Amino acid sequence: MSLDPKGATTLIDVMRRRAALTPQAQYFSLFDDTVTYARLWAQSGRYAAGLAAAGVRPGDKVCLIYPTCAEFFYTFFGAVRLGAIPVPLYPTLGVEATGGIFRDARAVAVATIGWFRKGVDESVALAPNVRMVLEPNELDSDAPPPPDHPTQPNDLCFLQYTSGSTGRPRGVVLTHANVVETTKFMSEAAGLSADDRVVSWLPLYHDMGLIGCAFTPPLTATPIWLLPPDLRNPRPWLEMITKVRATFTVSPDFGYRNCVRNVHDVSEFDLSSLKAALSGAEPVRTSTIDAFESHFGVKRVILPCYGLAEATLAVAIWPRGVPLRYDASGRWLSVGQPCRGVSLRISEPMREGGSVALVDLPPDTEGEICVKSPGVMQSYYNNPEATARVLTPDGWLRTGDLGFVDAEGYLYITGRLKDIIILGGENIVPADVEEIVDHVPGVRYSAAVGVDSERTGTQRLYVVAELRDAAAAAGQTLVREIVQRVHRGRGHRPARVLLVPPSTIPKTSSGKIQRSRLVQMIQDGELANRIIE
Repeated sequence: MSLDPKGATTLIDVMRRRAALTPQAQYFSLFDDTVTYARLWAQSGRYAAGLAAAGVRPGDKVCLIYPTCAEFFYTFFGAVRLGAIPVPLYPTLGVEATGGIFRDARAVAVATIGWFRKGVDESVALAPNVRMVLEPNELDSDAPPPPDHPTQPNDLCFLQYTSGSTGRPRGVVLTHANVVETTKFMSEAAGLSADDRVVSWLPLYHDMGLIGCAFTPPLTATPIWLLPPDLRNPRPWLEMITKVRATFTVSPDFGYRNCVRNVHDVSEFDLSSLKAALSGAEPVRTSTIDAFESHFGVKRVILPCYGLAEATLAVAIWPRGVPLRYDASGRWLSVGQPCRGVSLRISEPMREGGSVALVDLPPDTEGEICVKSPGVMQSYYNNPEATARVLTPDGWLRTGDLGFVDAEGYLYITGRLKDIIILGGENIVPADVEEIVDHVPGVRYSAAVGVDSERTGTQRLYVVAELRDAAAAAGQTLVREIVQRVHRGRGHRPARVLLVPPSTIPKTSSGKIQRSRLVQMIQDGELANRIIE
């Protein structure tokens, strides 16, 4: 049997082959500690033994609540080698929400470290199905590793919980085939090779950080440098790119915006080695691309991409070195043609209570993006009703995202179905309003949402703007400026502009705005004591 990891059909086979083929090659480096494939394989065997000794059996769900650390990988692959099912979770999700996922996943065990133990124990108290909480000192066992579970491509690999940007997180059921086939076509579309050097600050509990940055590079023995997530300080990210001469990195749009906003002296950074900096997980802004590349003196580096957890991440990735493409109006930026093996359809959006069946729309017509690929999930775990709303019987996934495909097959993302604001019969994309507000001096970050009005029977446009310096803000002057700019740019006046301190707008673990949660906060008066007059 070939040792080539690209010929593997399960995730554990990818890592087994890679460890046999290049045992001393760097898998990842973290805090100046390099973990080779040989070390990963040995340590994951020890953790498999520790899980087995604790009573974890094949098929059991094991929730992982870790920061970015080597122990995450040892536990994840240890569980998979044992035949158990890892469930990576956001460490600071909140006690009740975490307990809810413990119950939803029917987890029997939680692996964590001391930093998070108190919160984990409080969440476990809400989930009687969890029988044990394990820390690395209990998992790192001297006992002989159990034989690797005989895993098949269609076996469940892990549960990936959605970010909850439009509602309650759901467990996405991903098989080994889903994961491995997606990493193969994603590696090809991203142009990864052994000569690349990947730097990632993305969290390991999110699909872009885990599948895109941690599970894809082993196919080509591409070394990775990992950093703990820091949404406020981009300097370590830029320093690491400079230090290791990175060629590849990934971030949502706001990460690149943060670099421009917070790094004024660029002389200490050299990003000339970068060949690809993917931008996804939230709307890709042309203004961000232009500002970042101009600020740091690079060209054709930021590449739009599109994907979602329900498709095991990737759907389309803009190719390296190719000029970006806009639609005929010049307004929308393409995220590329679908990756190899991925099919797209643009359908009439499904209405509440409507049939899941697709109704195709012609090219250049906005509708709901529908995807069929080897990466499309099997289901939402333990949720057949939600599954039936998004998966057709013949395997097409309704993404809930809006967009169109041009005559040459290029995809353009225009918004999120649940996020669209309807004002006087016109659809308003929140990102269009936020793009305007974010450029108002004094505004750090903004969110636009539609709030239903019982009096008028329609939605009203609310803008929530986080301020850079609340003490220096001239409240009403800034409100007027925001209202005037939005009116000029979009033709609608916001019904309310709420000025708030930094970190008020709720976000998912990957930095997406939780719009449904923000609307609820507005309606429940939760922002009242945070509004800056």
